[in-house]
Amino acid sequence: MLAAGGAGTSVEVDQAAQPHASSACFQGMWVALGDPPLGEWRHLGITRRFCSGQWVDPAIDPRNLAALYKGLLALYELRLDAHYRALAINSQQAKGGVDMAAEVMQLMQQHKRRQSEGGS
Repeated sequence: MLAAGGAGTSVEVDQAAQPHASSACFQGMWVALGDPPLGEWRHLGITRRFCSGQWVDPAIDPRNLAALYKGLLALYELRLDAHYRALAINSQQAKGGVDMAAEVMQLMQQHKRRQSEGGS
């Protein structure tokens, strides 16, 4: 946990960054997909649905999202490491999580822009 008002150590910042990056991805995918069909999204289910590419018209070929899917699964595992398994997260892993969140947001923004322009 970060000290109140302090910057925290590098390890503390890395530990905090990973779950926040995972949450940012989860929330971003939720925005793209809308409300869950069964009343609740679960991390692996929302990841599968998002990476199917069906949340945008025209749909994205899931093969083009395969690397993103693997990255999101890895990010989820790191979230479990940081939050529940009490395992250390290093700076490279933390940066990878932040980069993954940025990739999800960029993908959503790119396709939102295409839809608003009426093209693919």
